[in-house]
Amino acid sequence: MRMPDSIATFVVGGVTYIVTANEGDDKEYGDFEEKQKFKDMIVSASAFDSDFGEFVAGAGMADAFANFGGTKMAITIGSSAVDYSDATAPIFKAAVGFGGRGVSIYKASDMSLVWDSGSDFEREQCAAYPWAHNGIQDEEFAPKTGSQNDLYASLVSSSKLATDIADMNDPREDGCEDGGAGEAGPCPLNNTIDERSLKDGAGPEAVVIGYACGRMLMVTATEKQGTAFVYDVSDPTAPKFLFVRHLSPASQSKNPGVAYADGTLGDIDPESSIFLQASASPTGKAGVMFAGAWSGTISFYEFEGCVEPTITTTAAATTTAGAVAAATTAVVAANSAAHAPAASWAMLIVASILVAFRDGA
Repeated sequence: MRMPDSIATFVVGGVTYIVTANEGDDKEYGDFEEKQKFKDMIVSASAFDSDFGEFVAGAGMADAFANFGGTKMAITIGSSAVDYSDATAPIFKAAVGFGGRGVSIYKASDMSLVWDSGSDFEREQCAAYPWAHNGIQDEEFAPKTGSQNDLYASLVSSSKLATDIADMNDPREDGCEDGGAGEAGPCPLNNTIDERSLKDGAGPEAVVIGYACGRMLMVTATEKQGTAFVYDVSDPTAPKFLFVRHLSPASQSKNPGVAYADGTLGDIDPESSIFLQASASPTGKAGVMFAGAWSGTISFYEFEGCVEPTITTTAAATTTAGAVAAATTAVVAANSAAHAPAASWAMLIVASILVAFRDGA
């Protein structure tokens, strides 16, 4: 199920297109939970766990078990996978997961699918940032102790989120002996590789379309890994992948609390983004704003030059009071081995938060 979290529209040649960021998001209604782990529901090619004893094996169950038997593959028990015509004996038709693991483009007039990114996200993310491949950094990775533990301190200790945060901070549970500063705590992104592979994969969260560098560009970002992908969609039926960039490079070796404290965090969970045309940009150049929901950051990436650049990174984080705590600068070379130059982009200061870099591919 594609289950888009965000959609955008754009017009090319007088034709309106719709692009969807296919994150995938399961639903809960009271005691009903749509998402189940395959291994907890199906125990053989023809039998179910006792908690699902009323279910009946359909034609696709044997094939599903051959592919996912014994795994934590997240599947739905909604109507796309189960026939509830007889509520006393629902028929399991097929294993249906969550999310499309990329973006799709539809022709608005008849909702026909004209293009889908397929495995682009996982392939390109793994090639450029193998330490982020289908990993995860979210609110559960918040510090339990120290000056950055505001979220945990605000929770009822018996709540699910508080319990999850406690487990993520404990190396005996889901935490790490070294969270990036030589002390135990939540794991860096590098320690969570493949954690989302059997769930929703890359899980793109937001998508925006705009005009820059003489072309129509699409920019989308993943929620759990904080990775941005840029495409040229001037031809909606054959978009061209341009480059991928990580919005929180420090996450490779530092958990969010450590990176936040030393001013290198970047954007965690880019929940939403805005494409600013040149005429609406405060700098006069087109760019993209990302809002990091769990990092509490806003970043502005500016397209400029459209030539092969170097990457200049300037980053800073705010304290809990909202003041800038620190800033660091680094210069690295652009990775252009796989893709031709497209556009460079720079992150400039927005409000009191500075997270900046220039980049290209």
